[in-house]
Amino acid sequence: MSHSERKFRFIGLLVSSIILLSGCVSEDEVSTQKLAVIVDSEPSIGFGSMPSIPMSDDTFEGDHFSGSGACGACHNDLSDENGKDVSLGSAWATSTMANAARDPYWRAKAAATVKNHPTLAHEIDDTCTRCHAPMANEAARKDGTALTMISEGFDTSNPYFDHAMDGVSCSLCHQIEDTGSLGTEQANSGNFVIATFDPSEKENRPAYGQYADPETAYMIANSDFTPTYGPHMSESAVCATCHDLKTHKLDENGEVIPDVIENRFQEQQTFSEWQNSDYREGGVLDASCQDCHMPKVETTVQLASAGTNTRRSNFSEHTFLGANTVMMDMFQNFKEELGIQAEGFPEAIARNREFLKTSADINIIGTRDEDGYMITTLKIENHTGHKLPSGYPSRRVVVHFAVTDATGAVIFESGKINADGSIDGVDGDRNFNFYEPHYNGVESENQVLVYEAIMGDINGDVTHSLVEGVRYLKDNRLPPKGFDKNFAPNDVGVVGNATTDENFNAGLDFFEYKVATPESGNYFIVAELVYQPLAYGHLEYLFRDTDLPEVDQFKTIYDATELKSEIISSDLATHSR
Repeated sequence: MSHSERKFRFIGLLVSSIILLSGCVSEDEVSTQKLAVIVDSEPSIGFGSMPSIPMSDDTFEGDHFSGSGACGACHNDLSDENGKDVSLGSAWATSTMANAARDPYWRAKAAATVKNHPTLAHEIDDTCTRCHAPMANEAARKDGTALTMISEGFDTSNPYFDHAMDGVSCSLCHQIEDTGSLGTEQANSGNFVIATFDPSEKENRPAYGQYADPETAYMIANSDFTPTYGPHMSESAVCATCHDLKTHKLDENGEVIPDVIENRFQEQQTFSEWQNSDYREGGVLDASCQDCHMPKVETTVQLASAGTNTRRSNFSEHTFLGANTVMMDMFQNFKEELGIQAEGFPEAIARNREFLKTSADINIIGTRDEDGYMITTLKIENHTGHKLPSGYPSRRVVVHFAVTDATGAVIFESGKINADGSIDGVDGDRNFNFYEPHYNGVESENQVLVYEAIMGDINGDVTHSLVEGVRYLKDNRLPPKGFDKNFAPNDVGVVGNATTDENFNAGLDFFEYKVATPESGNYFIVAELVYQPLAYGHLEYLFRDTDLPEVDQFKTIYDATELKSEIISSDLATHSR
C-alpha cells in the first residue's frame, strides 16, 4: 500500500471511529466502510536509462530441462467447469517463483555479497542460484561446469542464461525425485535430486504429478517428457528442498567454518516451522504447503488443451500465492528493465493481497482507565502454518497504533510508516547496526512492536549479510498455532525478550498500550497489522554498495515504487472517560 493510500485509509479509520461513537451507523456498516476508504495510486514509471536484463527464450530445449513456454503450449488456455481461467503457465508466470532470477532485490543482494566476500564467490554463486536459478545450476552440475552467473553477470553469452531466467520452472519441480529423504536435512538446503537419464533418450525424463493414471502418449511425443505418478508432488516435503535452508558460518577472519549441515546457520526454516505447528501432517489443522499456496479448484479441470479429453478433480492452481505484492508491483512496473514478458500482474497482486489478509488478525479486545492513562489491550492471532513473517530475514510485521481525541488531533502514534518505508521509532531504521527489542507493553511513541528475525555475526553484532550470520539476536516472529516456544527445536526457536513474554506463544500475542489521557472526553483508537517484505534498515545496509549496477538498479526501482507495505488486518475502537 502506497503512502497516499495509507494516509487516506488512516483518516478513513478515524472517521469511521467517530461515526461509530456517534451512533449514526452500525458496527458492521463501519467495518464495511473502513475498508473502502482506500484511494487508487498511480503506477510507478520505469526508467529506460537503467541497465536492463535481456529477454530470454522460454521455449528452450536442453538435455535436462525445457523452458516454461514449451510446457505452456499445452497447459495454458485451461478453465474449470465455471469458466474460470486456471491455466498453469500464465498463473505461474506472475509468481515470485517464476521471476526468482529476475528479482532485482535478490540480484542486488547477491552481487553485493560477492563484492564484500570475493573469496567466497564460488560458494555464493552455487548456493544462491541453487534455488533462484535451479535449472541453470543443475544443468551446469550435470555438465561438470561451475555456474558463475552472479560473479560474472547475467548475460546472454552464458550458455545457461535461458535456464536461469526461467526461474523455478515447470521441468525443475516436476523432475524432483522422491529419494526417501525429502523433508530431511539431507534433501533440504537445495539438495534436491533431479532424475538421471541418457540424453539420447530424453523421452525417459519423468514429469512427476499427483495422478496415479497419467495419460502419456501425447506428452511423450510432443515434449520428450513422460508423465509419471509422483505423490510427493502434493507433499510439503518437496517444498522443503528450498524453504528449509541452512548456510555456512564464517569465523572472525571471514573464512568458512567447516561443519555438518545441522550446525549451520538457519537462513529460513519455513518447513520446520510447519512441522512444529498444528498444520503439520497429522496435526489437528493438517494442511500442506500446497493446500494453502496452490489452492484446489472446486470443479474438474482438463489438464491440457490438446492430447486429452479427461477432466481431473483435486486440481491445484499454480498461482503460488504469497505475501510479496511489493516485489510483484516492481515486476509489473519495471517489466522492460527486468526482461519480464508475463501479463496479468494486477490480477496476481490482487489475489495475493487477499491471500495475505487471511494470514492474521489484530483485534482491540478492551480498554480501561488507570491513573490518568488509557490502557488498550490488543490481540494478534497468526493463521498461517509457519511463523509470521517467515522466510528470508528481510521481512517484518509491524503494529501501527494511533489514538486521537474528539477534535481529531493525534495524541499518540506508534509504528507510523513513512513514504520511504521507514518506521518512526524503530531503532534499526535509524541505524542498521541496531534493532528494536520485543515489547509486551508499549508506553512511548519510540517503542514499536516489530515481529522480525535479526541476524548476528560471529562477534554478536547485527549483520544484514547472510554469509556473516551465525545466529539470531532476535526472533519474535509470531509462531503458528500448536507451536510451543518452550519445547521448540533450536532451529525454529524464539530468541530474545519474547522468550520470557508469557503472553506470546502458540500463534497468539497479547499486549497493552499505555496512553496518557489527562482530559475527560472521547478517544478514538486505530490498530493495524502491517507487512513489509523489505525492512528499511536492511535496505540501507545494502544501499552502501550502489557502485554496483545491480544495487543501483534496485535502489532506483525501490525509490520509484510507492507500494512498500501491506495492511494485513485492522481494528478500531472508541473509549470515553
